[in-house]
Amino acid sequence: MKKDYEKIGVKISIVGSSFLALSAVIMALIAKSQAILFDGLFNFITLAMAFASLKVINLVKTPETKNRPFGYMALEPFLNLIKSLVILTLLVVFLVTNIQEICTGGRIISLDMTTLYIFVCLIIYAIIILFLRKYKKRTSSSILKLEINNWYVDALITVGIAISLVIAMIILRMGYTKILPYIDPIIVIALTAVSFPVPLKALSVALKRLLLVSSENSIEAEAKKQLHDVICKYGLIDTKIWGLKSGRTHYLFIYSDLKEEETTVMHLDEIRVEIFKELSKIYPKFWADIMFTKINPEEPFPIDGYQ
Repeated sequence: MKKDYEKIGVKISIVGSSFLALSAVIMALIAKSQAILFDGLFNFITLAMAFASLKVINLVKTPETKNRPFGYMALEPFLNLIKSLVILTLLVVFLVTNIQEICTGGRIISLDMTTLYIFVCLIIYAIIILFLRKYKKRTSSSILKLEINNWYVDALITVGIAISLVIAMIILRMGYTKILPYIDPIIVIALTAVSFPVPLKALSVALKRLLLVSSENSIEAEAKKQLHDVICKYGLIDTKIWGLKSGRTHYLFIYSDLKEEETTVMHLDEIRVEIFKELSKIYPKFWADIMFTKINPEEPFPIDGYQ
């Protein structure tokens, strides 16, 4: 039985998120650190979205039907959009609350305990990301790709916390104890600011896919190159290819004229089969509508019909 590496990767993300989220919340309460709480809440979001991802993975693999000719293709970019929005909301909330903390005198945290915990977490992050990258290489899943991006953001947050804590401990050993209440909120503010670009980029990609205006739709040159031998073999002329990607599926609309004025349906189907074979070599999941016509799809269709 073929392994579903996409599901395996998401399940690893669930296990890792569960452990880290629970431990982070407990440690945040003990050390009174919002930086660790921020890290824990991020893991809770990763956990919740991983469960949603498992459901979406099953749905997007459901075959198309007459009632759903495009299946559930929009669910994948929609899920990625929701993930990005939730993470951005979390970043904004922590940014605002920690600016308020600085304005009201900061807070005291246990540096030694916090530092030890953070470095243990870094080892766990490294192991999880290593496994997820391994499975990502075996699948073209954008869901798994976003899971990895989320773990990178979380790891980046943790690395930032670790570096900041080490610097803070050095400064404190030099005798500057008055900065202690401001260490935790400053760390959180810096990390939220650094983390913003990743969910913003993911949000932009998901939104463009939902609106069907993604740059991934510009695949005419790529598809024509793959179909070069078929075009030459059957004498196809004025071939134009329009592309559309939603989720993990490419939809191609292929318009082409024939040198021969007369042909048979069997001959046209033979060409279609050859086109499908070639496209399957570069697109793991796709559908193609192949139309043989003298009408140029890039020009407005005459109101009074084709003459």
